[in-house]
Amino acid sequence: MQIIDRCRDPYGPLSEARKALLARLLQAPDQRLWERARGLIIRAIPIVTLEVAVKSVSYNLDIDKTPDPFTLYRALHFAVDQEAGVAPATSSGICR
Repeated sequence: MQIIDRCRDPYGPLSEARKALLARLLQAPDQRLWERARGLIIRAIPIVTLEVAVKSVSYNLDIDKTPDPFTLYRALHFAVDQEAGVAPATSSGICR
């Protein structure tokens, strides 16, 4: 998935194992996968974890619950587009 390939941690592109974890979470989110993935760094500078990105796009979410695939997708876009310097109004048509 292209959005996952654009995620970065402080060491560069995500490892294949981390990409696979994110892909599984997007396809079929469950609590176990969310607990494993919520701390993944998806943007290097400034550092943003998946959990922080989800909180940024979903104001009413109980973070202990597993976010739905659309919220996860929006969170990944938010983090990646912010790193690329894309203005929120023009970023992939995703509104906050």
